[in-house]
Amino acid sequence: MNKTIADIFTQEDLERSVLIGYYGGGNFGDELLLEVLMNLFANRGVKSLTVTYQRPERYATYHHEFGYPRIDIADKKSVLKAIFKNKNIVIGGGGLWGLDVNPNIFVLSSLLFVSRFFLRKRIYLLGVGYYGSTSRLGHVSAWLAGKSANHIVVRDQESFENFEELSRHVTLDTDIAYQLPTLELAPYEQDLDGLNQTIPVNGQTLFITLRRFKPHQNNTYAQRIESCLANNRDMAIIVALMEPRAVDPVGYKLISQWQRQYENIQVVDFAYNPLALFLFFKQHKEHLALIGPQFHCIITALLTDVPFLPITYDNKVLELLKQTTEAQPIQINDLSQDALQMFVNHFKRTTE
Repeated sequence: MNKTIADIFTQEDLERSVLIGYYGGGNFGDELLLEVLMNLFANRGVKSLTVTYQRPERYATYHHEFGYPRIDIADKKSVLKAIFKNKNIVIGGGGLWGLDVNPNIFVLSSLLFVSRFFLRKRIYLLGVGYYGSTSRLGHVSAWLAGKSANHIVVRDQESFENFEELSRHVTLDTDIAYQLPTLELAPYEQDLDGLNQTIPVNGQTLFITLRRFKPHQNNTYAQRIESCLANNRDMAIIVALMEPRAVDPVGYKLISQWQRQYENIQVVDFAYNPLALFLFFKQHKEHLALIGPQFHCIITALLTDVPFLPITYDNKVLELLKQTTEAQPIQINDLSQDALQMFVNHFKRTTE
């Protein structure tokens, strides 16, 4: 039987699971997925869950404590020990088999194959993406993962079609972040207060995010944003990195320079619980508009009714926009100064 994410958490026995993802690198989207998933596991009453995390010492910066033990995913011995000890492996979200695929994804996919067919583990791929924009290595990795999985829950149509060629156990659902409205969010009010103190909103505010692109993804997005800042000195603007400054020092240096140059700009890097940003957008939705290409920033805007410019840099974002908006997606390489300014002018008019 094919199951949705909600079905997995209500119908499957998830005790003694190992949760694996890109968690711990300080990327907003990955930390958001982990925080949502841990809420879902806790709400399900799961007692035995091992969470893999890149830098366990940084966990408290981004997450609440749920009492689940964490192991460093770089500690291969501990990861293998956890897999042997437990009965389930849960891959929790992300476009793993897409543009950003790397050799680690191949290793992970191979591990899933061995775990399913030699160690007899149950494999769950939840809220995942598999896109034509991936490399040959990505396709091979996706084949290994797809053949290994007992249940595959994908987040968009392209991923469904790709995985359907590999498995009969594929369900089309949405990204894990869409479970946010089902969570009890009162415990995150203190996190929201902290974010409000860091970047206070006092009226109409443009929220702009930068992204650290790989060399082969080179584009003029940052230059377009800088021109946008120069042309809109009359409004409050927040420029945000969706990674910590230690991960993207070049980006942080750039936004700090902008802050010194323009009096109307606040800047922030990602050093807070990701659910705080969801509540921040929800609280200030009447005064905010988003310009940013990040997949999970766009989902956050969608879930809180914050207007956003539909920029796409990869198939995963394009699939999201096709599912959720009738607006014409703008390829990041085709983003013009006129398109940016038209969006800003419309935002100014609608909030006057």
